[in-house]
Amino acid sequence: MEKEYNKTIKQICILLQSEPTTEVIQGLREAFENLSKQLKAGPFLEVFETTLSNIPFAALFSLLAAPDNRLVVTVAEVTSQLLKPVTWAMVHQTFEEYIIQGLDHPHPVVKCLVLDQFLKCDRDTEPFSPQYGQHIWMCLEAKSDTDATKLAKQVLEHLCAVGMATDYLLTGESIGAMKQLLASGGESQRFRVYDVVAGASARSDTIFELLRQEGIIDMLLKESSADDVLVLMNFYELLPTMCASLASFEYLDSAGIFVDALACVDKAEGDSSVTGSLLRVAGLKLFSRMVDAGGVKPGSFLEKYPIAPRLGQMLLATEASGELTTTAINCLGAIGNNADALAYLVKEKTALAALASVYDRSIGQLRVECMQAVACIFGHSASPSKAASQACYELYERLAGGKLLASLVKEIMKGFEESCVAGLAVIQKMTLHAWGVREIASHQNALNYLLMRDSSRGRLVQQWQFAAIESMAKSEQAVVEFDAATLAQIQKYVRDGPYYVSSAPQVALGSS
Repeated sequence: MEKEYNKTIKQICILLQSEPTTEVIQGLREAFENLSKQLKAGPFLEVFETTLSNIPFAALFSLLAAPDNRLVVTVAEVTSQLLKPVTWAMVHQTFEEYIIQGLDHPHPVVKCLVLDQFLKCDRDTEPFSPQYGQHIWMCLEAKSDTDATKLAKQVLEHLCAVGMATDYLLTGESIGAMKQLLASGGESQRFRVYDVVAGASARSDTIFELLRQEGIIDMLLKESSADDVLVLMNFYELLPTMCASLASFEYLDSAGIFVDALACVDKAEGDSSVTGSLLRVAGLKLFSRMVDAGGVKPGSFLEKYPIAPRLGQMLLATEASGELTTTAINCLGAIGNNADALAYLVKEKTALAALASVYDRSIGQLRVECMQAVACIFGHSASPSKAASQACYELYERLAGGKLLASLVKEIMKGFEESCVAGLAVIQKMTLHAWGVREIASHQNALNYLLMRDSSRGRLVQQWQFAAIESMAKSEQAVVEFDAATLAQIQKYVRDGPYYVSSAPQVALGSS
């Protein structure tokens, strides 16, 4: 008995040889819808081979120019399924003439079909055409984000990552397409281009210099003078990525970008408008992210652009809004998560002192934000240096009047998931330091509580509780601080995993 997919394929072949009347278009639409279902139902290889033995890809691509929207969508779906097992090299070799047509196609489904194929190109030794670049760039053209523009940006970023940028995506024609997009488009269109530019320039100084010589970098820098707060926020978002090397950082720094950003933070002080708040928050986040930029020396950067004292002042200002206080706490945690930046904070003193002050008076969500910042600082490295570890200990001593561990346990015992997770995260980061393990070992009640399982706690809480115990078990300091019985209990906890439920009643360790 003839298989259904064979009947469908024969029907398509007959219809393809007929005049394109309304009835024929309708028949093709229904036949391709059936073939799409049959490809999904399988057996795929069997249907795949039979289809391509009878319907060449050229015929499929020709149908993508059909005047019927539903037929185009259905044929694109079938073509996409048939191309899944086809390598990029084969796509390029067989369909080069159709690729550019597909990229320029007015229908987004066809654009996406072709753009998807570029994601298969995963090495810079793959065959490629310099003609593709400008057409891929032009797929970013649109007033607002669409599936096609998102995919085009993903494709450009992917091709830059595999080393195709210089030879194929930054040719004269491609640069021309980029400039056209930047000159003719609104904010969304421009920043799609800038997103790719930032990622590409971060990959090598050669690419950054090429883009600088072509004027693309300076076009981006002009966005810093925009009156639109959203444009400025998007601009700030790209700067840490672009400063991946010393050369790129020095160029941006020489343009006065960071001087202006700091002035923007100061100018927004006391401005309670939405615009003022957005600008200030965006500026603070920029400086907190810059300490992790590859071309930046964090200590020198923070000396030159003293954002830390400003963060301290914001934390101590009683009139500061809740959002601004939260942002300042988060930024301080992000800065302290970098070892070199933490060394600067220790020397600067006022910001960490302000964080300790806020922690002591905080409750509820503000306490959670403080604990998250402290966890970031304590967890800046899985193997902290002695100096950095000492800095963390000094902060520990400042918090909660030197009784931070007891304070954390109280927060965890409240039972609110966010508080539990934040408190356990701090404890887990403490165990990365010899002093942290020593503190836990010297507080028997806290240790007992950590080792007590409670299945009523959410799975996320149980995961963080396990992470704290596991990290403590891995610490070299554990064998120094714990007796054999306690160490055995800790190791058993780790062996049993985060969700173990004992059938026997738990017995707490004796008090020391």
